[in-house]
Amino acid sequence: MAHPVQVTPASHRELIRPYGVGCFDEFVWVFADGAANSNLDINDSTYRLRSILREKTPNHVSRVLEEYRSTSDQLVQWGVTDNADVLAWIAAGEPERWPTVIIQAGQLGTVVSPVSSTATVLHLLTGSLHVPFFPSDFPSERPEFSPNPYE
Repeated sequence: MAHPVQVTPASHRELIRPYGVGCFDEFVWVFADGAANSNLDINDSTYRLRSILREKTPNHVSRVLEEYRSTSDQLVQWGVTDNADVLAWIAAGEPERWPTVIIQAGQLGTVVSPVSSTATVLHLLTGSLHVPFFPSDFPSERPEFSPNPYE
């Protein structure tokens, strides 16, 4: 890993402590530092995301980053969906105040959630955060958490 993430917000560590890495409602995967599966590791995923965006950052992603006076090298990937949509912090300012940008697979669209990853997950599962490119059957009426089956 060339550039490990220096900080993980405390609220995210609190989310991971009881649950570990895994999947909420069979759709939103949550990562952790040092996960045994590199696909669920914040550092490994962040490195891959930054490498992809260094090659070409789509205009709509650039606009979001400019709004936060940030660059693609300040994105920290903390999750993914089953559709390969990326959930990443815009690591600018105080870690507990990092907003989340949700980038549609294929980098076709973005949604910004101005709250922590923990609150973003809660808002997604309660339906108070609507992401137009998420499936219409998400969230389910009774969301559940599934620990990472690959560990």
